[in-house]
Parts: sequence; C-alpha cells; structure tokens
Amino acid sequence: MAGPERLEVRHERLYVRVPGTDKLRKTASGRLRSLLTDGWREIQRTQETDYIQVRLERTGHKPPMRRLPYIPPQQPRQRREGGFRGGDRRGPGGPGGPGGPGGRPPQGQPGTAPPASTPPATPPTPATAAPPAPAAPATGS
Repeated sequence: MAGPERLEVRHERLYVRVPGTDKLRKTASGRLRSLLTDGWREIQRTQETDYIQVRLERTGHKPPMRRLPYIPPQQPRQRREGGFRGGDRRGPGGPGGPGGPGGRPPQGQPGTAPPASTPPATPPTPATAAPPAPAAPATGS
C-alpha cells in the first residue's frame, strides 16, 4: 500500500483588464499559463470585480527542502607574509585629507601670514686664522 500523496493547494488572484469581464491582464495570463505547465490544475474559478480568484491543486510533487544539509565551516586563511605594502601610513588623501597632517595654506592669499623665516646662518670666525700657504715656485727648464 502506497503512502498518502501530497496535495498542494493555491489560491491565486488574477487581475482582469476591464473590471467585470474575464479578460486577464498580460501578467496574470502568463502566470496562469506557467502554473498550468508546472503541473497545477485549475479546480475552481470565482469572478470578482477587479480580479478572478482561481483555486489550483497539484499532487505528488516533491516537497520543498525543509532542512538544509550541514555545510562545514571554512578553514581560516593563513596570514599573509611580507609586511605592509603601499606608500606612507598617512591614509587616503594628501595633506589635510582624512588621516594625514594638516596642509600649509598657499602663499600670497589675503588673510594668511607669511611663513616664519629662519635667520641666515653666519659662518663661524676663528680667533686665530692661519695665513694662506705660499704657492709652490715654478721650476723652469
């Protein structure tokens, strides 16, 4: 003796082009056609104002998967070797951008002070300077 067959029942609303008629819209007629080709049988049809209520049944179809199979977790990836690759560590953007130091304002714009200058360096003067060495005499032949 075979086990009980599985019976699936659907109630679909299929909207019509003009209220009060039975001419279905393109989407509704395509949906009904695809359900009928998938094995559903139209059992009952009820006319409403804006739509047609259709009762569909199918038997013996494979039930949907209720319990998913166990998938083992992935192994953790190995660490990459070689250290940091890329430019400096200031982050995206140039000076003044996010992650970097503030930039200097361009010179010559009103409202900006000139940059601070350092005093010129003077060469040290030794207290006892040695006289320059005499040039070697030229020997003539």
